[in-house]
Amino acid sequence: MTFVEKKRYWPLLCLIPLIAAAVVGWFVLPDSLVVQIGADGLPSKVWPKLLALPLPVAVGALGAWFASDRAKEKRVSGFAVLAVAAIITAFNFAMNL
Repeated sequence: MTFVEKKRYWPLLCLIPLIAAAVVGWFVLPDSLVVQIGADGLPSKVWPKLLALPLPVAVGALGAWFASDRAKEKRVSGFAVLAVAAIITAFNFAMNL
């Protein structure tokens, strides 16, 4: 395996902080998490912790899979999906702490 082929799997390392944030969130965040805010600024949708915390990890896994693909157009979209997973994680912590 050459260096270029090994380099393709680096996006999978981006899953480590997402998994760590989910584990920390399990202990720090409340049992019900706000996942959507209405136009009036009040929470409009609340999910249980069991559904809301694994969501960014699943989105990040999908993004890492696309980002480690050989096709260049899939790599760009994969990194965009990884960025969305990071934004979802930040939103979970910002709105629920």
